[in-house]
Amino acid sequence: MLISSVLFVPGLTLPAVETRHLGLWGDEHSILGLALTLAAEGDWLLAATVSVFSIGFPLTKLVWMWRLQVFSPARPDRTQAPRHDRSLNWLERLGKWSMADVLVIALVVFSLRGNLVVEAKPLIGAGCFALSTLMAMWTAGRIVSERRH
Repeated sequence: MLISSVLFVPGLTLPAVETRHLGLWGDEHSILGLALTLAAEGDWLLAATVSVFSIGFPLTKLVWMWRLQVFSPARPDRTQAPRHDRSLNWLERLGKWSMADVLVIALVVFSLRGNLVVEAKPLIGAGCFALSTLMAMWTAGRIVSERRH
């Protein structure tokens, strides 16, 4: 959980994708930078989509995992059990969206590979973000399985 939390920050702020135009000039884009640029250019729907799926869901999932691990008893009593079960269910629901943004980056890079006009390649930010997401998925699965038994 700690590794996932630490990797989440560079995953958002470091360049995740490099695009090249006609093989001459290129731009590097971070996930956070992409959301801010889209908002600044008035593409509110895309900015909101990137923000919700790439920043909001993963951040909420990390906060939820920390809350369960630090502030929730490992063995809740009968009065706390229904609330505890709801918390675990929410963690599972958040986990279903975990790889959506990583998949989008992969599809963009794959679709532009070999294109003569525009090409894209993943950078360190995409790797940090993907690793953070995978670690969070693994951790969430462990939390749920340990807390349910």
